[in-house]
Formats: sequence, C-alpha cells, structure tokens
Amino acid sequence: MSDAELWQRMLPLATGAAVSPLVLLGQLAQLSGAGGRLVSLRRSLGYLLGALAVVVIWTLAAGWIAHRLPSRQPGADPVAAAVQLLLALALAALALQTLRRPLAAATPVPPCRDGTTGLGAALLQGLGLMAVNVTSLVLFLPAAQLVGRSAQPWSERLAAWLALDLITLLPVWLPPLLLLLSGPVGARLLDRFGRWVSRHRRAIDAAVAAGFALLLAVRGLQDL
Repeated sequence: MSDAELWQRMLPLATGAAVSPLVLLGQLAQLSGAGGRLVSLRRSLGYLLGALAVVVIWTLAAGWIAHRLPSRQPGADPVAAAVQLLLALALAALALQTLRRPLAAATPVPPCRDGTTGLGAALLQGLGLMAVNVTSLVLFLPAAQLVGRSAQPWSERLAAWLALDLITLLPVWLPPLLLLLSGPVGARLLDRFGRWVSRHRRAIDAAVAAGFALLLAVRGLQDL
C-alpha cells in the first residue's frame, strides 16, 4: 500500500470516528458550566485528558494487535476483509439499535452545575464518555489496522497514528480552541451548535453507523 493510499483509506474512517455527539456534548457541558471562563477551561482540560487517555489505550492495543498480524500486501487481503466485514455488521447493528431506542434512553451527558467542578471530575467524565463511545471505537479499529499493517517507514506510520488520534479527538479539543480564539462570539456559536446536535443526536448516530457500515462492507468485499 502506498503512502497516498494509506491516507486515502484512513482519513474517512478517522473522520467518522470524530463524529460523536455524545463526546462533543460532554465537552460543551464543561465549557458552558458555571464558574467563569477560567474554570470552564480548567474543566475542559480535564475532560480532554480523560478522553485522550482512552484514545491512547485504543492506540496501544490496536497497534499491539496489528503488529502481530501479517503486513498488508498488494492484491487480496483476507485479514483486512474479515476485520472490515465484521465491523460493518457491528455498525449495522448499532444503527438499528439507535433507531429503535427511545430518545429518553440515550446515554445522558453529565451537567456541570456549579463552578466547583474540578479537574478530576471532568477527567472522569472524559474517560467515561469516550469509553462508552462504541461507534468511534468501531471506526477507529479498521483505521488502526490500516496504519499498523502498512509497510510504510516508522516515521510515516507515526504521522498517520498521530493524525488518527487527533482527528478522533476533534470534538474534544476543537471547542475549547474555538472558544479561546473567538471569545463570546464563539461561545454563542458553540451553544447554538450544541443545541442542534442535542436535538438531532439520534439521527446523527444512526446515519454515521449506517453510512460507515456500508463503506466497510464495500471495502471488505473488495479486499476478498
């Protein structure tokens, strides 16, 4: 697999892993809680560290597994096909479960009601919400096997790993960055966007799961 093909196949999966209403709303809750801007950013940092810890664990585990699988070769790739087809089935099941689930049954986002919420509590929320974010994990795994099993030099694989992790964590680090750069205007935009995501959360989850289930199924069949 060439370097260009690796990025071409990995980036869509990483982008799908980043589309997580639950994780995004969790970060917006940290930023919109009481206590002033500095306290909100402190909570946001704790939340970021918690989510980062989960993604680092995913990366280490996926890299360890990929290192023990045969390297990807030109032509048919039964390993990649099996991984992608199994995960496509998992995503299809998740999409159906999401559509059948009542709106009230969705995983709640813990609110931040007072300014005393510290770094530790936010860190635990980041850990918890990222850990239960199954759709992102299911999309992270095939992207990880692409990077881990590629025959690219270590420097190029490291760059791909870093890009995969950063894109997966996009809903965690981008909101506080926007808030820092744009101030009150950014806060209002994030609030409106958060309300929209909250209203359409189930549809977004189902669309992401169904769309990427189809993508993985097509890729899996092509790799047979």
